[in-house]
Amino acid sequence: MASMDLGKAFNFGGTAVSDIFAGFGAETKAQGDLLEAQEYQQAAAFAFKEAAYTKMSTAIQEQQETREVNKALGQTTADIAGAGFATKGSSMDILRESASQGAITKAVVQYQGLIKEEGYRQQAQSYETMAAAANMAAGAEKTAATGDFIGAGISAIAMVAML
Repeated sequence: MASMDLGKAFNFGGTAVSDIFAGFGAETKAQGDLLEAQEYQQAAAFAFKEAAYTKMSTAIQEQQETREVNKALGQTTADIAGAGFATKGSSMDILRESASQGAITKAVVQYQGLIKEEGYRQQAQSYETMAAAANMAAGAEKTAATGDFIGAGISAIAMVAML
């Protein structure tokens, strides 16, 4: 056998070994991508739960605010009655202003809750997108590993044929 053929045979052998290790490396990378996807999916689930907790918390805060408004209106009504005034004229203006202020405070609590809730939903959707990307990357790495192993087989066959 000519030394040129022997050199080509060793070259094919080296390529086969290189491709085998590249295949194992791609498989390991794919496993890492799948773990990354799982972490993103878990983070998305937590963000969706946080949105639900925020919704419940906002409802509780609204109830607390309603209670405080009703307490304030009751106290104002009692103060007006205790001072001997009728609930008309300027005393009605005071009650109306207190009710209006309470409604504004309650609306602020509602909107802040909705903003937080939507933020958590957006965060969850972002994590789901990152999980999908990591799954796609894992699929690409698995395909690369398959290609590397096929290339290794072809190189090994070529090496044997050269010998």
